[in-house]
This record gives sequence, structure tokens and C-alpha cells, in this order.
Amino acid sequence: MTSETTDRPHVIRSFVDATGASWDAFGIDEIVAHGKPGVRLAFRPDGSTSAEPLPSRVTFNSHEAADFALRTVGEKELRRRLALAQAQGGAV
Repeated sequence: MTSETTDRPHVIRSFVDATGASWDAFGIDEIVAHGKPGVRLAFRPDGSTSAEPLPSRVTFNSHEAADFALRTVGEKELRRRLALAQAQGGAV
């Protein structure tokens, strides 16, 4: 049985979108598949910790899975996921 350590910081990945704006990608706690706790990929302008997160449709079963994905995903995919989240949220 594994346990999740909550006293360590989770991955926040910074990247630049197609317009040249800087963004942070990170995971937010949320209920995901089958009503279980998990993590949703979200975005906010770089350095704007008070801004409301822009959620995507991407979910993970744990913070470990989200952290791994954020460490290994390419910037092109982050830009694509951001654009989809913006279109979904009406902030094109």
C-alpha cells in the first residue's frame, strides 16, 4: 500500500503560449472518475497566484500522476491543452 505525502510541493510547470504570454500549468484537487478524489490539469497566468485557475478536461488519479505528466509533457502539448481550456471557458 502506498501513501501520498502532502507536505511536499507539487509540480508547477511554466511555459509560453502561442501569443508569447507566460503561463503556469499545475494540478488542482477535484473529484474525478467514479467519484474519487484526483487532480485536474489547470492553468493560470505565470506568477499570478491569486488568479482563478482555468481548468482543462485532463484528469489524473493522483498528484503523483499529475506531477509526472507535468514533468514530462512537451510545451507544444501544454499550449494545445491551454488553448482547449480557453475555448471551453469562453476566453479565446
